[in-house]
Formats: sequence, C-alpha cells, structure tokens
Amino acid sequence: MTELTREKALALSRGLKATPKVIARLNATIGDEEAVRWAVAQWELRERAQSKFKRASEYIFTREALEQATREDVAAYHASRFPRGELVADLTAGIGGDLLALARRGPVIGYETDPERAEYAHHNAVTSGHLVQIIAGDCMAHSWPDYAFADPSRRVDGRRTLDVRAFEPDPTVVADRMGHLKLGGLKLTPFLSDRLLSTLGPEIAFVASGDECPEVVVWTGSQAVSSRYAIWGDTGEALAAGGLTSSCDEPMTYLFEAHPAAIRAHALGTICKEFRLVALGNSNGYLTGEQPVMSRWLKTYRLLHAGKGDIRQTKAALKAMGAGTPIIKSRAGIDVEALRKELRSQGSSHPDVVVAVYPVGKSIRHAILERISQEPIRT
Repeated sequence: MTELTREKALALSRGLKATPKVIARLNATIGDEEAVRWAVAQWELRERAQSKFKRASEYIFTREALEQATREDVAAYHASRFPRGELVADLTAGIGGDLLALARRGPVIGYETDPERAEYAHHNAVTSGHLVQIIAGDCMAHSWPDYAFADPSRRVDGRRTLDVRAFEPDPTVVADRMGHLKLGGLKLTPFLSDRLLSTLGPEIAFVASGDECPEVVVWTGSQAVSSRYAIWGDTGEALAAGGLTSSCDEPMTYLFEAHPAAIRAHALGTICKEFRLVALGNSNGYLTGEQPVMSRWLKTYRLLHAGKGDIRQTKAALKAMGAGTPIIKSRAGIDVEALRKELRSQGSSHPDVVVAVYPVGKSIRHAILERISQEPIRT
C-alpha cells in the first residue's frame, strides 16, 4: 500500500461504512482492497478520536493506540511541567498524543517500539506543523535528556492489567532512571495502590478530565516536589491532599458528590475545610452541608428526602413527589441495576432526580436528591 494509494482511499471513503458493497465499489476504483479497508477503518477511528483530538479528522491511528492516547487537555498539562525551549524525551510516543503537546512548547524526541505507530506519530506531528525526531526503537536502550515523559503500556494480549511487572516499559525501572533527571513524568492508571505509587516518585498528581480521573502522574527527579494532589488537566487548578476530620450520618440541606480525582488523591478533607462541609457516613465521596457550593470538584444536589435503605419507603416517597424513575448513585456496593428496577415508575425518568445510596457502619441509607446547577453561594 503506497502513500498515494492510501491518500486516495482516504479521500474516496470519507463518511462511508465498511459494508461489502462499499468495499467492492471502492476497490473497483482504487484497485487495492487492503488500502480500502484501512481507509474506511481510519474514518471510524477518526470519528472516535474527536473526543481526544481537535484535528482528529487529519490524523491517522491504530485502534489500540487511540484507546491509550492521552487527551489533548491532559497532554497539555503534562507538557506544561517542562520548561519551554528545553529538549524533552517522549519515551513512549504511541501515535503522538503527548508528543504533539510537548512539541508545542519546544524540542522533543520520541521513542516508539512499534514501527507503524512511529510512522503515524510522525504523520500526526507533521500534520500539526511540528518537526520532531522519532526513533523506532526501545527508549531503554538510549540515553535521555534532562527531561522525560513516559506512558507505559498497561495491556497484555489486548487486555488491561494492574500488574506493573507486565507494563512495557517497566515503571519501576523507568522511575529509577528518571530519578536522576531534572524532571520525569510517569503516567499510570489511578487504580494502582498508594504504596506502589509512593515508591516511584515523591510527587503524585491525580488528573481530572471531565467527570473522570483517567490517570495519575508520578513526577520524580530533582525538580519534583514531595506532594500529593488532584489537578485539572485543562486549567492546572490543584487540590492538595487532606484527611477528613468529621462526618455525620444524616444529610443536611445539600449533598455533594466529590470528583473521582479528589477522592483518589485523598483530598476530601481539604474540600470540607474550604467549604465547611462534612463527610456523609462511610461513603468516601459524599459530603454534606447547609449551603450550596460552587466548585469544579463537586456536583451539588438539594436534599428532598432521607431515610433508611428501605425500598418500599423510598418508592413511596418518589411516588409522592411524582418523580418518575430516578437515577441511582451508590457508594455502598449494592446491585444498582436491581435497585433501579425496584424503583422503576410508570412515569418517565427525571434527569434531575437521584437516589443516592451510602453506608453508615453496617447499615444502608437512601437519600432522594435534586440536581442543581453550580450556583454561586461560596463559603
């Protein structure tokens, strides 16, 4: 498949589905079925990539590499940690998610063991107007500059794993080498244990993007600072870790759902101190208070009803409100789908009515809530 054939196939297959009839028709024109199938698949991947890349319709991808690629807002946060004009090594370039962000701030050299991904990363960089050097080889076999970033693969036979010994390259080895640099960043899954993360580096950042905490970055090297925090990838707004000091069993006028990054960073105590809130039961994520709060770290709900985890009582309360089938949120390890079926109403679902389930010791409590906008009373 030549580059010319590939470009022709991309141009003719835009917006088409990979049906046998479409493949046959395009192949009759292009004369290269491999190029046709590749091009049709590229348009499918480009559509999926819109949530990660503004210029996705111009890039080329592999399916697995796209799934692993860093979102642009998060990649911008990674790149912002490195000084402008300094050479940075992207040790695991993939199809170029972090490479592109690093190139916007200065010189970058990329390493990628998969030749196809290395080619695609180069294409995507050139498409974005960046001249970058990409070495199709193992980063561990080369010397690194004073600044480096790595996103080890966390898949074995296409499946995600939490066994760091199966990551490629091994994070423990990468972190050891990064410790001798000025600054190294190691992107990992936030599901790894606190104990393990603390062995890799002194600065641990849980990144918030949308409603998710897609990653943790361990920063190490002489410029890393011993700290633990949650941080928004798009703005750099950070929230330091801080333990909870108080809790209550019954919700007050407002219930708040903390962002996953804030929870994972153990920063709920910091939120409570700033906004005069307390933890709700043993929920590890629900907070409560008497005033609404404006914060990106919180979703705000007004309390409509609170009671024990009695399905009949909760259903009666919902019926009395005319609430319809509610959204179910749980921090109690219950079968959410089973509860949703139990609380199903003849009326239509109301997107602003929520039943929150949370534990208090060994008991379960229900709170019926109404989602409210982030209005401006800030304490």
